[in-house]
Amino acid sequence: AIDGNTVVVGAYYSIAGRGAVYVFRTLDGGATYVELAKLTASDAAWNNYFGYSVAIDGSTVVVGAYYATNNYEGAVYVFRTSDGGATYDEVAKLTASDAAENDKFGFSVAIAGGTIVIGASRDDDGGGQSGSAYVFRTSDGGATYAQVVKLTASDAAAGDLFGHSVA
Repeated sequence: AIDGNTVVVGAYYSIAGRGAVYVFRTLDGGATYVELAKLTASDAAWNNYFGYSVAIDGSTVVVGAYYATNNYEGAVYVFRTSDGGATYDEVAKLTASDAAENDKFGFSVAIAGGTIVIGASRDDDGGGQSGSAYVFRTSDGGATYAQVVKLTASDAAAGDLFGHSVA
């Protein structure tokens, strides 16, 4: 993912399968990049796939971990920097209000301003693996996020994998 001079790269199987995300920045128009930070989940566990999907908007980085939680429902982590990228703090761990085993919540992520969209391609509201996408929003500058809507296709059918990608 990229925003301005900052690039975010996921490595979902690094650190013995716990996953990591790397933040890089260029100050010379892209000729070179310097690693600013390595992000990991506060509750990192083997095989969570932390870093499978990443997104960035300004000082906020969003990281999908679609096998996180006990039954592989998935989770998304939100990180923020307030010092230009020298450090990032985990400010939220987002989960679906109706999480179910193997939904793959966090398979895809996107962010624009205070809105985060999260794909759950194996959700089964419209049939097995029909998929869905969740919209979360912050109203306090990113201190907290709340789920505002769950999106599904009007013609959802088994195997659609709706939410496989979001932007």
